[in-house]
Amino acid sequence: VFQRERALLRRERAKKLYGVLPFFLAKIASDLTNNIILPVLYGIIIYFAAGLRLTAAHFFKFVLAYYLTLSTAQSMGFLLSILIPNMAIALLIAPTLTLFMFILGGFYIPLSNMHVGIKWASYISFARYGYSALLINEFGDRDIPCADDDDDIAISIGSNAGQCPLPGEIVYESLGYEGIFTDYWFNIGVLLIIFTSVLTA
Repeated sequence: VFQRERALLRRERAKKLYGVLPFFLAKIASDLTNNIILPVLYGIIIYFAAGLRLTAAHFFKFVLAYYLTLSTAQSMGFLLSILIPNMAIALLIAPTLTLFMFILGGFYIPLSNMHVGIKWASYISFARYGYSALLINEFGDRDIPCADDDDDIAISIGSNAGQCPLPGEIVYESLGYEGIFTDYWFNIGVLLIIFTSVLTA
């Protein structure tokens, strides 16, 4: 997207009409509907449709983590479009890099099962921090209740089979999230650092 605007920005900067900061602020304001309102509306619908925790604090923490993860992904795409002047190459690299970030985030391969040779790269993945913040928000300080009858689904994880109720922390610990990475606000802080770093790069 930025490739189309780059020539316009260069021409208008050369004429001293405005600088880069006003351009980006105007772009953010003009993209408000697509980048903030519609994704947050989608997140709100999914939150209640999925039956996630129905408390105001958990809802707003979900919206914050969801929005920051989405904004970081969009900022990374914007940065790639700036760094790679050829649109065909950018369209080839961006999806590959995004998928790599999601794999490193623990979506497809739990961090506990990730090979040591590649696990180090998960620390630079924005998806790791967004995903862990969402997991911690949903399962932290929560017990997963027992199945009441034969129609309910019993949940067991690893060596905790048969434990009832199941502590929610076991869910994200079984995926390899441990230590400081099990703190919601730490993950949000790292996500903010990545977001501002990518946005200002």
